[in-house]
Amino acid sequence: MTDLLSLDATALALIGHDVAVIPDTAMADPTPCDGWTVADLLHHMNERHEAIARTVLPPLEPGGDPRDGFALIAARCLAVLERAGETVTMPRLGPLSTEWVLGIHMVDMLVHRWDLARALRTTLTVPSRITEAALPLARANTAPGSPLNGPGGAYRPPLAEDPSRPAIDNIAALLGRDPHWAPPA
Repeated sequence: MTDLLSLDATALALIGHDVAVIPDTAMADPTPCDGWTVADLLHHMNERHEAIARTVLPPLEPGGDPRDGFALIAARCLAVLERAGETVTMPRLGPLSTEWVLGIHMVDMLVHRWDLARALRTTLTVPSRITEAALPLARANTAPGSPLNGPGGAYRPPLAEDPSRPAIDNIAALLGRDPHWAPPA
């Protein structure tokens, strides 16, 4: 689990930087997440991180601008996962393997970072050691029968991988993102 925790922490640090530099003018921009703006995506990530943190820590009062609280909320989430042992008890889901949660979280952070890069029209660089670990996790997370896709799941149906695309685009496609998505002109 130590390697996965380290990779997840790196993914969080990368997206944390990206969140910190989002300009005010981009907060209402659309993202590849149907119907979500950049601000909506940040609120979503903060809510999910805080849900994990609250399994052990006292609740944190949400602030106004989701960029401002992102680093603190993400750090709380990671601290809980680091100390969780073999399982973490999630609201409405019960006890889950901490390794499974870390794998899902790392893939989600990479794809949400991809979402932000697409929305903001910025270049996305992801260390290959992270995408090499994330691609098989994304395949497993979205395989037939996974509770994460299908009706009521977290992801849209997976799209086909293409070996000619960068690994991060294939990871996004596996989570149901159109790898060619671009914001309206």
